[in-house]
Amino acid sequence: MRSIVSRTLYICLQAFSCFTLVTCSSHLKFAFQAVDCPDTQLIREAKSTLCADEDNYIASRQLLMKGRLKDFIETTGLRASDVTSLSLLAQDPINVGLAISGGGLRSMLTGSGFMLKMEEYGLLDCVNYVSGTSGGSWILAKLALNDFKIDSLADWDITESILRGVPDTNVSESGVVTMLDVADLKEIFTADEWFFEKLSHVPKLLSRSTKLMQRQVSPFDDFFSRLEEHYTAQISKLSKRGPEVFSKIKHIIQKLFVVTKEADSNVEKMVDSSHNFAELLEFYVDLHRTVRAKKLSGFPLSFTDYWGHALINGIAPQAGQTSLSTLVEDSKRFREYKTPFPIIVANCKNNNMRHAVFEFTPFEFGSWTNLRLFMRLKYLGSTMKAGEAKNCYTGFDEISFITATSSSIFNNVLMCIWQVIAPSIQTRKAIGAILSAFSIAFENSGNKTSAEAAIAPRPEYAIYHPNPFYQYPGSADDLKKESRLYLVDGGEDGQNIPIGPLLIPERKLDVILALDSSSDIDGYPNGSMLHNFYRDNYIATHENMLEGKSSPYQLLPYIPTSEEFVEKRLLSHPIAFGCHLSSYPDIKIDLNSNLTSMVLPPIILYHANAEHSFKANVSTFKLRFTHTEVAQMLNNGRDIFSFDSSPKYKRCLACLLVKRAHDRHQLKSEPTTLPFFCEVCFSDYCFN
Repeated sequence: MRSIVSRTLYICLQAFSCFTLVTCSSHLKFAFQAVDCPDTQLIREAKSTLCADEDNYIASRQLLMKGRLKDFIETTGLRASDVTSLSLLAQDPINVGLAISGGGLRSMLTGSGFMLKMEEYGLLDCVNYVSGTSGGSWILAKLALNDFKIDSLADWDITESILRGVPDTNVSESGVVTMLDVADLKEIFTADEWFFEKLSHVPKLLSRSTKLMQRQVSPFDDFFSRLEEHYTAQISKLSKRGPEVFSKIKHIIQKLFVVTKEADSNVEKMVDSSHNFAELLEFYVDLHRTVRAKKLSGFPLSFTDYWGHALINGIAPQAGQTSLSTLVEDSKRFREYKTPFPIIVANCKNNNMRHAVFEFTPFEFGSWTNLRLFMRLKYLGSTMKAGEAKNCYTGFDEISFITATSSSIFNNVLMCIWQVIAPSIQTRKAIGAILSAFSIAFENSGNKTSAEAAIAPRPEYAIYHPNPFYQYPGSADDLKKESRLYLVDGGEDGQNIPIGPLLIPERKLDVILALDSSSDIDGYPNGSMLHNFYRDNYIATHENMLEGKSSPYQLLPYIPTSEEFVEKRLLSHPIAFGCHLSSYPDIKIDLNSNLTSMVLPPIILYHANAEHSFKANVSTFKLRFTHTEVAQMLNNGRDIFSFDSSPKYKRCLACLLVKRAHDRHQLKSEPTTLPFFCEVCFSDYCFN
């Protein structure tokens, strides 16, 4: 009996693994390298300044792009006198940012079309910052891997699924995000007695979390060890694995996991989509071969490492070098300040934290909201203690790992898919047992005490070890007490639009274009993600300012609820928040500052994904698109930005972009005039 159970479980684990992974080209290699630590400090305290490199980049880009906004204004078809009025204001430095939400390939393609239309209008040259999370960050990865050439966003070949072998499924982000935290997780992921009893007779495969913690070993280490054994033993036998093996696996999966005819049909479709098991297994081993260098360098692995290489291979298969710091150093366009400054956003989950936003820029990694500390990106992965470098590495800042961190919701996709196709609790319990055999212990699974859960490794999160801020002197922030940081999808806190980094006062944004491709209702956004940011940060920001304390973010205008968005029909066209300074009752302005350095809260110009020329409410977890679908998604993104190429909106866009420059002149008693047409625009497109 033991040998039968062991063999059956092994094959099931093997099959389960094959469903989760994708091809990875051999040229994508980790480039970890031990180096001498530099004489300069690797950690910067972000008191009230940007890092010198970022400051220099933005100043140089503004100088290079001076006059580009005036060029755009001249294309709007306004009267000559109105063009003159707006062009005078456009001579001031105007700081524009773009925030692209999460939403998988839906967001990636919509955002790409959005940016391509901005480029066509000549407005991308006026943008200094672009932030992205999840699918939005995939755009930034594609740009970084292609010398930041905007035309690369028109070239997507995703006819093959990024997760080869997994069918498209229609589930919401919220279902995946909350699945690991729902109240009934204990019931779902605790194996039923019979199946668990059988698994307990397979000591080689089964390792309980308490034993792992006693050994201080990551649960993923056991998974990796088994995979390493399989890689070594089976790599030469891949060509011998034929249809009969696949048929046997299919039969076993159906026998163990199917309880209804409908579920049986769904599983058959899922299995049949992996038509060549030998090929899939080879992809899996190749992916493992790519990731193993990180393990051999002494760094812990998580599923994010695997997802990252699958992702990058899917969106940029000929990428080559993938270290972000090296990519920007080698990029001619970045060195010449010809691209907006990219920011990839993730959240921290240490101690179940919420709204602990971390950002990756070309120069730094860190957080404004909690630590206000930043590590030089190039040396991320180095051993730091109390701010001092002990051992230094380069190459940890893999664009694949960073981008996958920002989209780690996909680490949970398989479990969500299994929930969809397996409606019975018995089936989910059986899958939970297999996950337990992988030594993947979940926080609320009922297998750990709260004390154990607090220290248990989390392989479903992106693991940043060593924590560069470990034991950093100063404030007693909890993040400084732990040797690892656990980072997740930037949208997992219900704030799927990464506007936070653009609201840092030090960045002095005047206008933020926010593109929301969230899936709130029927695959479209309903404004809740923008409202969530307002709700979660409004009270803290205002209380801090009233008490004289510093706050990480600029003041926010009132953002309506999702019900108001729907009732007032704010989702079918661009809508601006905070146009008028009267929208900020607690605003405090330093009138003694000079004109160009006066910091005012930015206008937030919100664009919701909607059907313009194509029904773009595809599932977040649709992982393949035909060439026709790609073209249609891109065109719909173009239409979202231009409001269906409306000439009137194009002119109104010019008014919105210069509004803060006008406000600064007014506050300094240096009267400027806006065309009457702009007042009409503010009436039509400004909420407050």
